Amino acid sequence: MQIKKLTPGEISDVIEKIRKRYDEYIYKYFKPKILKGAFEDRYLDALRNNLDISSFLLAEISVIEELIRNEEERVAAVTVEPAQKEEKKTLADKVLEENRKKIEKYEDVFIHQDAREEIRKLLGALNELDVKYWGGLATILRNTPYSMNSITMINMEAQLRYLGNVTSEGVPQRLERYLAMLKAFPRDYHALDREEKEYILEVSFFLHDLLDLLVMVAEGYEEKKNFNKNDLDEIIKYISGIIVDFRLKDLKRKK
Repeated sequence: MQIKKLTPGEISDVIEKIRKRYDEYIYKYFKPKILKGAFEDRYLDALRNNLDISSFLLAEISVIEELIRNEEERVAAVTVEPAQKEEKKTLADKVLEENRKKIEKYEDVFIHQDAREEIRKLLGALNELDVKYWGGLATILRNTPYSMNSITMINMEAQLRYLGNVTSEGVPQRLERYLAMLKAFPRDYHALDREEKEYILEVSFFLHDLLDLLVMVAEGYEEKKNFNKNDLDEIIKYISGIIVDFRLKDLKRKK
């Protein structure tokens, strides 16, 4: 029987469905992530070899659905006490869950449906820094060498806009390439991973640089009473919180 050819839009939908089913399979049944990677490799090979993508995807759907069905049957055949189920969580699972809870409080800024949660939340944290705290720095730094008209703070503000200011494209300038990669077909997942890591590193450098500057102001100019120290402490606490919550403590410039 001849298989109906899928449109490009249908192909994208089917591929995303397969990826999500692998994510469910890996997370729910504690399977290695390499299984999803193997699918990605088979998909790229199919593209390189000009295989019939419709037939390929139909076969791949059958594979993942069969894997899930086998696991469901295996679980149904064995009665496991709730406490035993909890023990099956690996240390890595628990760490991931704890990390996810730490960043829950930050705004989830939509970039793309497949954008990594950590990137969306980090963008939300920068957005809050801009909207809620940045304006107050003008008063705090007014009578210091780091006023908002200084080269240092002009550069800092430019970095914040570059990394965290949402444009008409829906993302800051620094994430425009990332968004383009997410929209590309087929996707280069290695390049996506590299882009995410580079963005996180740049944000971390910015936050550490800003935190160092504000701590220096707090320690060096407190006696002049040129600002409300509580306001400065609040900003320092917020920036420090981002660094801790997103595990950026060791990602700083070498001095």
